Amino acid sequence: MVAVNGMEAPRKVLVFVTMDGEPVRAHLTPNALRLSPTGPPDIAASERSIRGFTAIARQYGFPTTLFLHPEVAVSQSDFLLKLRKQGVCLAMHLHPYKFGDGRYKQDLGAYSASEQRRIIEEAANVWEKALGQRPLYFRGGWNSANDNTFRVLQELGFKGGSLSVPGGTWPDHFAVWSGAEPYPHRAHLEFRQVKGNSNFVEVPMSADLQRLVPHEWLELDEPYNYEKIIRNILEDLKTHSPPYCTIGMDTHNDQDYSNPDHSSTVKCRFAFDLIRTLCAEMDVQPMGMTIESICELVLSGQP
Repeated sequence: MVAVNGMEAPRKVLVFVTMDGEPVRAHLTPNALRLSPTGPPDIAASERSIRGFTAIARQYGFPTTLFLHPEVAVSQSDFLLKLRKQGVCLAMHLHPYKFGDGRYKQDLGAYSASEQRRIIEEAANVWEKALGQRPLYFRGGWNSANDNTFRVLQELGFKGGSLSVPGGTWPDHFAVWSGAEPYPHRAHLEFRQVKGNSNFVEVPMSADLQRLVPHEWLELDEPYNYEKIIRNILEDLKTHSPPYCTIGMDTHNDQDYSNPDHSSTVKCRFAFDLIRTLCAEMDVQPMGMTIESICELVLSGQP
């Protein structure tokens, strides 16, 4: 609870709904499929997934942020530009080994600053040509990054990203976020796991740190208890009361959100209903925000 004009008012929780738009699996090299097999079977399936997910989120008042691989930006540009007019935020996603001709063999965090700069700039140029504007927000595949990544992204003109999963540890993908700052913050340009004073904003995904449940919990199978996951995230926000409280979630464009009976569709609606219910129970107000809006809020310094 916070005081407004001497009266108690609910604190807001920013609901940050995202999807990673992956390239069609048939277009990937064997190495890319081995490292990251996510992705739709074809462009039509990708469009159905994206359209269905953004529509569901919109019904709950949650605008969507789409992190789009350059190939997705190229193949679905007309459709994506229409979504942008409807309030969907378009950002860039990148697995180096899924990009281009397959000459990049590893996850982003495996590369030096100069190599990352070259890879990301090449991808951003393709993305920009397809969608008519420079990408300003970024997420690496597998949340892979190292201590060069935030600095490189800021130098390339990105305003923010959603790269981290506090508690997430996937060393085989050069992604280690144990002990990372779990709330939106200005990034530190020399050490990725702490707050800094840069002009690049990091918006972490939400994970149930009590149970080490990964951030892609919209796609999880049982026995995970969704109510417990969301309740634990909200209890953590209540306990630590950070300047910017977020519930961040992610999914992929290989889930058929156009099918009301698909497991991810059912889980998505269930999760959104739980967010509403548990926020009301804890006397907080859920407010959907894109990464663009959250970054602007953090940079403004306004609570």
